[in-house]
Amino acid sequence: MVEVTLEQLSTAVAATQQGLKQAAETDAAIWRLQAATIVFFMQVGFAFVESGSVRAKNTRNIMIKNVMDACFCAVAFWSFGWAIGFGDGSRFIGWKNPAGQIALFDEGEQVNFFFQYTFAATSATIASGAVAERFQVRAYLIYIFVHSAFMYPMIAHFVWSEHGLMSARVRTQAFVGTDGVLDNAGSLVVHVSGGVASLVGAWMVGPRIGRYDIEGRLVPFKPNSISLVAAGTLILWAGFYGFNAGSVDLNGLGLEVWYHQLARVCCNTTICAAFAGCTAYIATTRHGGSPPDHLFNAVLGGCVAACATSSVVASWAAAVIGAIAGLLYLGGVKLLALLEIDDPVHAIPVHLACGTWGAISAGCFATADGIRSTYGIASPRDVGIFYGGSGNLLGLQMLAILGVYAWVGGVSFVLFAVLHYFGMLRVPRHEEEVGLDAALHGGEDPTLRSRTKGDPDAEGPRFGLQMSNLRRRFSRVSSDCLRPGPSRRDRGGMWHKKLKRTAFGEFSYAMYEANYVMEDTSQVETSSSGVFMGVYDGHGGPEASAFVESALFAKIQEAMLTMGGMSEQTIVRAFEATEEHFTTLVRQEFEEAPHLACVGSCAVIALVSGSTLYVANCGDSRAVLAVRSGLGPPTAVQLSVDHNLKNIEERARYLEEHQGQADVLLEIRGTFRIKGKLQVTRAFGNCYMKSLEFNRQPLFPRFRVPGRFTPPLITAKPHMVVQRIRPEDEFLILASDGLWEYVGNQEAVAIVNANPRQEIARHLVKVALQRAAKKHEVPYSELLQMSAGKRREFHDDITVIVFFFSHRHVSDSGDNTVAKLSGWQRTVSTVGGTSGDQKRMSRRDSFEGSGHSMENVRSLSGGSGHGRNNLTSLVAARLEGSRTNLATLTSGVELEESGHGGTRLSDFLERSSSPVMAEGHGHVRTTGDTLDDNL
Repeated sequence: MVEVTLEQLSTAVAATQQGLKQAAETDAAIWRLQAATIVFFMQVGFAFVESGSVRAKNTRNIMIKNVMDACFCAVAFWSFGWAIGFGDGSRFIGWKNPAGQIALFDEGEQVNFFFQYTFAATSATIASGAVAERFQVRAYLIYIFVHSAFMYPMIAHFVWSEHGLMSARVRTQAFVGTDGVLDNAGSLVVHVSGGVASLVGAWMVGPRIGRYDIEGRLVPFKPNSISLVAAGTLILWAGFYGFNAGSVDLNGLGLEVWYHQLARVCCNTTICAAFAGCTAYIATTRHGGSPPDHLFNAVLGGCVAACATSSVVASWAAAVIGAIAGLLYLGGVKLLALLEIDDPVHAIPVHLACGTWGAISAGCFATADGIRSTYGIASPRDVGIFYGGSGNLLGLQMLAILGVYAWVGGVSFVLFAVLHYFGMLRVPRHEEEVGLDAALHGGEDPTLRSRTKGDPDAEGPRFGLQMSNLRRRFSRVSSDCLRPGPSRRDRGGMWHKKLKRTAFGEFSYAMYEANYVMEDTSQVETSSSGVFMGVYDGHGGPEASAFVESALFAKIQEAMLTMGGMSEQTIVRAFEATEEHFTTLVRQEFEEAPHLACVGSCAVIALVSGSTLYVANCGDSRAVLAVRSGLGPPTAVQLSVDHNLKNIEERARYLEEHQGQADVLLEIRGTFRIKGKLQVTRAFGNCYMKSLEFNRQPLFPRFRVPGRFTPPLITAKPHMVVQRIRPEDEFLILASDGLWEYVGNQEAVAIVNANPRQEIARHLVKVALQRAAKKHEVPYSELLQMSAGKRREFHDDITVIVFFFSHRHVSDSGDNTVAKLSGWQRTVSTVGGTSGDQKRMSRRDSFEGSGHSMENVRSLSGGSGHGRNNLTSLVAARLEGSRTNLATLTSGVELEESGHGGTRLSDFLERSSSPVMAEGHGHVRTTGDTLDDNL
């Protein structure tokens, strides 16, 4: 018989206990690694939800961004985030490991590093859906790095680190009478931080083009796949079990307590999500239908609310929390629509609203047993107010929420503002409209693919090919006229800027599309020396107006440097140089793209320089000044001249200039036109009416000027007005003829004077549309629902800029100073329809030597052939303008034309922001097919 001493028995018991403890810790570590893997798989769920919620033309971009989320977050979190969030150092920030060494570029404790990395990746990827379809990839990647390396880790250190100021794991002393912030799985740390960044990003980048109509109402966009959204929702729901249960620590409480706590978390997560989904479904069904995305997102909102509460509340409280989360989600959706903040996947209501509620509800429903089992605190200092708590815990939870709002909101605002200032925030308008898949990632526009299915010669272009194949692809595109696709009815056709302040005044602009391809462009260039504004009304296509928008101001900058300042002669020379440049480009490509000789553009510009106002126009776009004398209402003073044959005085002037030319004016259906072709007497472009070299083959006979004529029939010579800005000058209206067709000068001034400034340009457009509907006897609401192209039967494209003078900043100094010249060479540009500003630094430099090539202009027109080709070609060329594909397409290709060589295709496309509507293009008007106000 073996005798065992008491000492040996004690040693054996201690060894057994140590072995059990190690086994328990091993089990906990293995479960945490498994949970981390489940959490990482949530990235698949996010990708499914986002790609299913956006339009088909942006799915590839979404998938790429989600993969890059994981990559960039890993690099940032390993480099800086882990040390800042979970390293030793201070109660505000970490930077060293337990050995006292710098912890940067070190994963430290690998189990926890991997687990916390998956949480950081989840927080970072939340913003992906909120800014989808219009955010630049490089800007998004910069945000991911900053969020993962800096913003998120700071919050995590405060709340989760053992050394954090508000951490519930600090047990030595109370914080505001509590044990710290209760947020075991990250309703606050992960979801609110990601939601706040999403809100700031979605607000600053602005809504997607066409998301809101002229009335400010939400225009529904058809999601790519509800099935993907449903699958992604279920994947995320499953992922939240790893998310919430994986955050439960062993805390030395024993396996039995730990297992019980894991079961509690999973059950409460299920109850919370289910009640949120049921509540949202019932609430939406009462109003005639339940949109599936609301049901799916409400379930996710319940899961988000459960992150802070599932381990510390009873099951009945989880049901209440989930039900309220479902209602808060629906309320958040309505609030965003009211504020015109466009969130394609409703990430802000799901993560910000429901995450905030989750953090608050922990202060309301937390039990002593839940806190004890979750945080290992034997005697919790405070509990939820529904369990007799003092309210200190609830107050601390709200204080932490405000801290996250301030920290993440402030850093995000500064980051996005810097990106916005340098023009890196939002993609150009043409890229957004053709789709980021095609513009950035070598994909096809699905609307083009669907309309060319079965026709190998009409397939959309492939990318990454050499320039030698580009012209052949353009020439192969079918020119068949197709019926408009139904997706066009999902477009609002409206983009605007409410009100922007400059040193010289405030301006508001609005543009509304009527043609299949928006032919208007506009721009506002602000600098320390003044403000430049331009409205360009194209006819025959968007190519000329796009070129003028990109080139005219640059020519003015050149002329200012050449002539020593701003003057009337400076602007006249810039007009001449722009016209000459465009003509040269048309000449270079006439044999392959003869229809470019038929396109043209009217223009009206205004330039505020010091105390002087310069106005120039050619064509029938108009500038109207509001002058107030005395106490009466302001009076309209037209500063431009309508170079249109409808103007009797202009018609008389034109006939006097062209005496001896037979049949120079032909009357067609009661409208006078030059040689039966053009109604305006001055315009950029229209080269076939200015030189006989363009009125010949290969231009089709039906597009040529008939009979004999002595060119030029029209010119681009501007009408100029230069005057001092007086105290009685209140505001200036620049608009294309689409507005003036329905609103008179005095009427427009009265409307601006009687309404708030905030959205005054949009209000003028709205009045014009109402008049158009009344004139043509169609309901206004029906006119708004018409597709682009169909609307052209009732009104033209409309562009309006309203500028309010700020007389406090008007300088009486001369314009020919070195400071003013320097200021004009560095401007911030607002180009109509890009929904964002760009910093343009010394635009003259980009035009030195050669300027644009005709490949640039032809890329806007869609290649060879006559008239307007199927928009496939136009879109294809625009896609080639993306920064990603241009490097491949234009590698080594430069023009050889003397005096205009050395400019690549990218030069023009990257600066051009003329609108291209890529969805459901349908029938495309061929030059000369339809006679509008200019043609």
